[in-house]
Order: sequence, then structure tokens, then C-alpha cells
Amino acid sequence: MKLTRKQIAVGAVALVVAGAAVVQMVWHPFGRTRALHARQVQLDLTYPDALIDSQSLSQLPRDVLRVPLLRDVLTEDFVAYYEGNEDRLSVAGALRRLAYEQKLDLAETVLKHVFDEPARVMLWRGPDDKLRYWVLSMQRNGLAKALEAVATVATSDTQLTKVADGLGDSGAPVYALRLSATRSILIASKGDRLIALSEPGILMDKDGKPISKQASALAALLSDDAGKRNVQGTAYALPAQEPTGHHVVVSANYLSFGYQQYFPGIEALRFDFGSGKDGGGNGWQSAALIDPSRLTGKWDNAGLWRALPSDPAACATLPVDWKAAGTLLKSVTGDAKEVSEAAAHVGDAFAGPAAACWYGKSSLVAPLFVAKLSSASQAEVVKPALAALFGQIIGSYEAKAQADDKSGPYKRLPVTTKPGPANATLWQRPVSARYGTAQSADAPFAAQLSSERYFPVTLAIAGDVVVFSPDARLVDDALAVLAKRFPAVADSLPKDKTDRIVLTMTPASLAPLVRREAGAALPADQEAVFLNAAQTHLFPKLKALSRYAPVSLLLDGGVPSSRGWVPVTWLSSGRGLPAGGDGTPPPADAAAASAPLADAPTAAAATPASEDNTSSQ
Repeated sequence: MKLTRKQIAVGAVALVVAGAAVVQMVWHPFGRTRALHARQVQLDLTYPDALIDSQSLSQLPRDVLRVPLLRDVLTEDFVAYYEGNEDRLSVAGALRRLAYEQKLDLAETVLKHVFDEPARVMLWRGPDDKLRYWVLSMQRNGLAKALEAVATVATSDTQLTKVADGLGDSGAPVYALRLSATRSILIASKGDRLIALSEPGILMDKDGKPISKQASALAALLSDDAGKRNVQGTAYALPAQEPTGHHVVVSANYLSFGYQQYFPGIEALRFDFGSGKDGGGNGWQSAALIDPSRLTGKWDNAGLWRALPSDPAACATLPVDWKAAGTLLKSVTGDAKEVSEAAAHVGDAFAGPAAACWYGKSSLVAPLFVAKLSSASQAEVVKPALAALFGQIIGSYEAKAQADDKSGPYKRLPVTTKPGPANATLWQRPVSARYGTAQSADAPFAAQLSSERYFPVTLAIAGDVVVFSPDARLVDDALAVLAKRFPAVADSLPKDKTDRIVLTMTPASLAPLVRREAGAALPADQEAVFLNAAQTHLFPKLKALSRYAPVSLLLDGGVPSSRGWVPVTWLSSGRGLPAGGDGTPPPADAAAASAPLADAPTAAAATPASEDNTSSQ
């Protein structure tokens, strides 16, 4: 069949149009906004898990090391890690590639400004509970030249594409910068403001369309109004002002792995470095965001410190919401009416803060918990409820346990009840566990246990004090304190400050505890490899940590009258280096005093001196 000239012309035009359509779909050379298919990430953009305000992000890791304690524990490896961070290297590498291939005049000094400008970084936890997602908001200043040049190549480069014509009501176009085959970040700018998103799914849905709610929240970060840009700061009671130095805020919800609902009065912790425009300042200062309206009672810790055994590796108090804790207990007790009613009663019987402490003689997985009842008269009333809850909740299936009529198919060792010091009543049940604190072979009931080790889980009540631990030895020590036969933590604390001290730590006890636990956790099939790594990297840091004096954290002025930040003072006492944050070298006499500890990281805690070495951190 012979084609006419008209048919040939029509066919040629069709081929050109089809070819152009294919090229446009694959390479998009004609500047059309391109769809970006992303995995949507559900985040509350108004309330990040952590927030960093910095005058210069590139200086933050190095300034952290100006704190003596952190300088010895982290060393220069900390700086090298963050300067070699994958995201930072990927962004810098992508910009350099664009500059080279598109013949852009981007000097290294301009690229350096990407990480050397006043900025706010907001971070959210990922599925693994790490701070995986982030949004960067900054004043672009020296970065303007790079952005203006980059915007001109967005229609002709496969690594940089426009994915949205306008971000919310800001009208700012959104670009995707591809860092690798599986990773892209989003960038938008307006005027002298810039934002960057670690994941396209923070803004885009699975079809590549901007989510209106997220777009509006992100558009506010590009506003000329400092108040509108400070929505995330307002959530943490931070003023709308340009940062000087560095300010790091971490939510209590993130630090507590989501359990903040049981102590809602504490909202966040803040660490500030530097107060002058040069960021020099006087080292780190700490503060806690406290809302007194959400505290169920006074955060008075004096009674707890008088009940806790001395020389803890670490010990912290929290203002527990006992009503919420009672609701939690009720939800895990099952359908048994007696136990359910007991759980509800327990929530009403307790008052004030609770303490959790770790001791060098025990294990990281077996802390000591101490709480107080609302009155001593509550003890006899609450005993049946505590006994019922202990028997219901504590214990695991023991295949070799001797069953009785009450145990049913879920066999466990029986709960034993006995009197103790300070007119105490104790309940105890052995629970088989691989990392238990006691050897099964030494127990009279060894034949009934399912593991070579077990936890002697113990609960005790003495007067208005309730004590619990998976390690019976710690409960015995606490009861000895109440019976005036063992020293208390309060004996080594300033008497006029015990009610406001919220945390105490003894590095000389904490370091060997962590070292022992790390060694026990090494996998048997790769123990030599991991042990070598621990000896090279971890153990020297723990040795450096053990040289520091015991330290306590004090709430200056106590609980505020309204929601706000309360300064936290670090009190160093006893022999060892002060854990202050002023960035100055420790005095020679302190270094000399701590010398024996440097060679003996497994030594006991240093004896506190009569005078306090106080530093505001």
C-alpha cells in the first residue's frame, strides 16, 4: 500500500506528539509540577517531640563538649559523627552536584551557610521511637544566592523537581531534592525564610497532593510575622525571638516513652547554651517546664529521700497522677471483681511523688520504687488491695511449679507473706528470668523454676511508705532505712534543699553498673567482637564518668504558681570532678582528689563532703 504525502505528514505529527508526551512523562523538561508519591507520615506539626533553636547549627555539637562532663564522656567522636551525618552529607553533596552539572556559581562558603544560620529544628519520633522526622525553619541570608540559582534549574534537572505550586496560603512553591534513589527532602522558601522537611510524607499524601492541614501549619513558618512562626515555641512557652547560642527542648512524653500521662505536671526539659550574641555565655543551663495546675499534690521529695537507701547509682522522683495510675492498674487486672475494686482503691490511697532508684549491687532491670500513702492510717486499709494486686499481676508461667486448686492452668510459684523491719508486711514471689538478680541453684524452690536465674519480686508496706522491687535486697535495704539501721539518701543531701531535689546520681556507682550490664548483654556468638568494641569505645568513657563527684538536680524556687520554666541547678558534692556546665577546666585540687577513681571505676561511691560545690547548669 502506497502512502500519500498527507498520510505521511499526519503520521509524522502523531509520532512527534507521542514522543513529546513520553518524554514529558518520564523527564518533565517543560516545567510542569510533578507528582511525588510518598508514604504519608502522621505528625502533629504544632507539637514536636524535641525542638532546637540555634544561632549556628554547625557549632552545636562542638559547644555541647564545652560542658566538662559531656566533654569527657562524648569526646571528639561526637562532633565527627554529626559533621559526618548522612543527611548533612547528602544535602551538601546534592547541592554540589547541582552546582557542577548546571554550572552554577555556588562557592563552598555559600554551601557552608546551609548549616551556619540561625535556625529552628523540630523533631518527631518515628516508629522505632528515635527522633527520625524533622522540619528545619531558618532565615536563609547567605543561602539566598544558592536557592535563587537552584530554583532556575528545577525545570531541567532530575534531582530537583517542583512538587507543589503553592504551600498553603504562602504561595511558595515546594521542591523535592532527591538525595538517593529512595530518599528525598522537600524545600520551600519565601522572602528570606526557608523550610526543609526530612520526609515528603510530612506534607504530601500517598497520591502526591499536599495535605491542607499540614500545608497550613508549614506555611506559617514562612510568615513575616514572628508570632505566627512561633506556634511550636508557644507550645513549649518559648518567646518569639531570634536564638542566641543554642536552646534544646525535649518533651517529657518522649523522654518517658509515652508515659507522661501519669505525671502530666512536667511537660519538658530545656538546656540552654550561651547567652550572648557570640554564643559564648557561661556554659549550659537547665530548666523544667512545669504546670502546677496538673500536679495532683505538692512535689515535696523530702519524705522520699529519707526512705531511700544511700549511695544510689541514680535516683529520680516524679509527681505521679495517682488517679491515672489507678485507672491503668484497673485495666490490667482482668475481670476479677475483687482485684478490680482493689485497683481502684489503690489509686485513691497514694499521694505525692514517687521515686525510682538504681543501685550498683543490683541490676538496671531491677530498680527500687518507693511511694507514700496519703496517711499512715491508710496502710491497714490498703493492705488487702495491695496483696490482691500483687498476686494477680506479678509472676510468669512456671512449667515445673507445683499446682494447687487455686492456681488453675496458669501455674506460678506461690506468694509468701511475712513481717519485716519497721513493722512492715512483705509479699514475695519468685519469677524465673534469664537476667534475674538471684541464682536459682541457691533457692529451696529451685526445682520449680524454669531458668538458671530468677527475680525475688518483693512488695512491702511500712507505715505510710510502700516499697517495690524485682530485687528483694533493695527492699530489705529500704526497710532497714525506715528502721533506722541503714543510712538514707537524705543523709548526704543539703537538709534545707531535700524537698526541691528531684534527681541524684553517683557516677562512681553508675559507671561500674553500666559496665557490668553491658558485659552481661553481649551476645554469646559474637562476644569477642562486641567486647573489643566495648573496651575501645564504651569502657574508657565509663572510666571518665566515674571520676565525677555525686550530683543532684534542684528546682530553684520549687514549683511555680503558674505554668512556666523553672531553673534547675546542678549540685556537686564530695570527692571528684564537679559536673558543672561553665565550660571552664576543673580546679587542680578537684582533679587530684578524683585521681584514685580514674584507676578504679568499680569502686564504691565517694563519701559526700560537708560543703556543696554548686553550679548552675
